[in-house]
Amino acid sequence: MKIICSQIELLKGVQSVQAIISNRVSLPVLANILLETQKNNLKIAATDLEVGIKTEIPIEIIKEGSITIPAKMLFDIIRELPEQEIQIEVTLEGKVILSCGKIVFKIMGLPKDEFPIIPDFTEENAFTISRATLKNMVQKTIFAISNDETRYVLTGVLMQTSNNTIEMVATDGRRLAYINGGKLREGIKNQLNVVIPSKTLREINRLIGEKDDANDMVKIELAENQIAYKFDSTILISRLIEGKFPNYKQVIPKEHSTELVLNTAKFLSAIKRISLLATEKAESIKLELANNKAIISSMAQGLGEAQEEMEIDYKGSTFEAAYNPKYLIEALKSITATNIILELSNPMGPGVIRPQSDEEYLYVIMPMRL
Repeated sequence: MKIICSQIELLKGVQSVQAIISNRVSLPVLANILLETQKNNLKIAATDLEVGIKTEIPIEIIKEGSITIPAKMLFDIIRELPEQEIQIEVTLEGKVILSCGKIVFKIMGLPKDEFPIIPDFTEENAFTISRATLKNMVQKTIFAISNDETRYVLTGVLMQTSNNTIEMVATDGRRLAYINGGKLREGIKNQLNVVIPSKTLREINRLIGEKDDANDMVKIELAENQIAYKFDSTILISRLIEGKFPNYKQVIPKEHSTELVLNTAKFLSAIKRISLLATEKAESIKLELANNKAIISSMAQGLGEAQEEMEIDYKGSTFEAAYNPKYLIEALKSITATNIILELSNPMGPGVIRPQSDEEYLYVIMPMRL
């Protein structure tokens, strides 16, 4: 193989794929990035056997071929090279000669034959969703995923479609985040009911980046035990989590006795301050409602206590409940609406947080013992 490419394009391509590579790999080739000529492009790919990602950049091909190169080493080298043309040549012995002006690196690679095959994106049964919608759905659910490997199905997010509407749900058993992404712009041939791993969702979030144009689309395709996302010239393919996701609708309260409207930023700031005294042994804050005010407090034995009052429109009887501040903070940070609606029933029942201006998102949080 012998090619010439732009340093900027090559850096961008390698950066797109190298993030999924684990520091601990079962096979040496999994620490490598695959470079392979395809027509007038260079395919750049990486995989950890659970998630695979590949992208293409334009190049000048002198001789077709392929090679795999240690990912971190390649990325570090390209990042430090000047913004000039780079020539990459592979010898018969598998040595990669990387030249940029008067700079030359010689690296030992591994043949493509040892690299796992990453399936193609066929688009046969693909549907589209805007990047902005997908990013919003991921960011409003991913933090509620469980880290408990014994409940493996909860370590991902449920994505499902019904009547051409897409929904995502995440729960760790103590809280639940649900979002309805609305109607898809085109009909979907096969209904989705799949659980997507958290690593895949983090990669989706990274690949979308700051793009939030409602007309900028992502294509999604479901294959056997796999799901694929196509972002322009980059394709992300992931295995799905096997198992039946619990019936989340049973967790969402159908009724409530108290409804409060709170300023999102003020409520978030108060919880952050009061939670400074919450410890691992006493990881909770207390919310007390009485006489048109909300009192947020915490107490840590041997450390001290903290309290803050907020004026609210509340005329009911005194209400006291305790919550994990981390769960409240993560939910409130994901909400961009000026105000939230907090729905409560009783001190031992689940509370529900909804953005006042968005009926498509809700967050359920279970209380802790006082």
